[in-house]
Amino acid sequence: MLRGSTLGHSLGHRPTLVLGMAVLLALVRLAVALELLPPWAYGVGAILLLGVTLEAMFRGFQAALLPGIGLLLVGIGWGYGNTPAVLLALLGVGALYWAWAPRMSEREQASFWGWVLVWPSLGLLLVWQIFPSLYALWLSFLDRFNFIGQSRFAGLLNYEILLTRDPLFWKAMGNTFWFVIFTVPLGILLATVVAILLNERVRLLGFFRTLYFLPYITALTAAAAVWDWIYHPEFGFLNWVLGTPGLDWLSTPQGIFALAMAPLGIHLQGFWAGPSVAFVAIMVMSLWHLLGYQVVVILAGLQNIPKEYYEAAQLDGASWWQQQRYITWPLLSPTTFFLSTLGLIGAFQVFTQVLIMTPTGGVLQDTLTITLYLYNKGFRDSDFSYASAIAVVVFTVILVLTLVQQRVLERRVNYET
Repeated sequence: MLRGSTLGHSLGHRPTLVLGMAVLLALVRLAVALELLPPWAYGVGAILLLGVTLEAMFRGFQAALLPGIGLLLVGIGWGYGNTPAVLLALLGVGALYWAWAPRMSEREQASFWGWVLVWPSLGLLLVWQIFPSLYALWLSFLDRFNFIGQSRFAGLLNYEILLTRDPLFWKAMGNTFWFVIFTVPLGILLATVVAILLNERVRLLGFFRTLYFLPYITALTAAAAVWDWIYHPEFGFLNWVLGTPGLDWLSTPQGIFALAMAPLGIHLQGFWAGPSVAFVAIMVMSLWHLLGYQVVVILAGLQNIPKEYYEAAQLDGASWWQQQRYITWPLLSPTTFFLSTLGLIGAFQVFTQVLIMTPTGGVLQDTLTITLYLYNKGFRDSDFSYASAIAVVVFTVILVLTLVQQRVLERRVNYET
């Protein structure tokens, strides 16, 4: 700290900012080349980088800064279009750093080198996550963009059609909500029961833990294909076990609530008929596939609960059920909160098993999920603008529900053991 204070005013985080802007500009250039961003984005980034660099240089001008700024200008002027241009720009940033280093405090240098190490991972996140997301948002304002022909700016037209004139969107959203409602709480409850049983001292405990985890490490595509055979109406294993040959599980569009209430003379229709038999069959497969991961996470949470709590409860005469209710469940709340958050996000993105087991979305679109609908619009109908609008709406729904879930459930989470 003394060295930075004895050589004039500290530069603060300006060297770090110049480094970040230089790397970001290189990533913007790559995104423009991949058509993930419009060409003018590179010009805006170059102006920002030059502005930040000149402000930092004029703050404390010295001749040692000229080589660095020269290399940086050549690299930017070359357009980051090839490897030499990128190398020159990065060399320019390096030369600027060595000129600034004597005026940087130890904290500022630590911050600079910390960002040097972070930028590769952050760059990948920007290129493959942030930039495409922003590009999808831009595409959602265009009219039938397909990467081939010309497309015009349509404003909020795609959103207006999606929310007010597209019954398939609401059908897919309703199916997805049923998937969330059924699989998330039921999956956590089932995994908790299995994890509690596996946490007891039983023989071959390692074997059983491995057995439950195997479905999760199995490729989802292969698992869905196997379950498609299990549900086969003529040769399926399930019909053979139940003695119901010919029952086509994946082609039965009737809702399970409607089937349950029909003998009572109650006729339910639409959303209130519940998920179809075909969709419930897919839910069962999804619960089976995810069970191993949830069991392992909950087992880790169980092993963090001190054994002394159970011993004290036994001395006080608490039954096994009371121990689970008053000790296990409250202290397991951080783990269940974590799984419920991930489960909500993952359930809204269910896609692979639906595509493999019911490629057309079911007989009456009864297994059509929102991600499958997005896929159909983008890659079957070549309407990437409408597909992007669906993606933006789904992102908004997931974000809102996640925030609501966090506000409601986190109050009941007990982080103290």
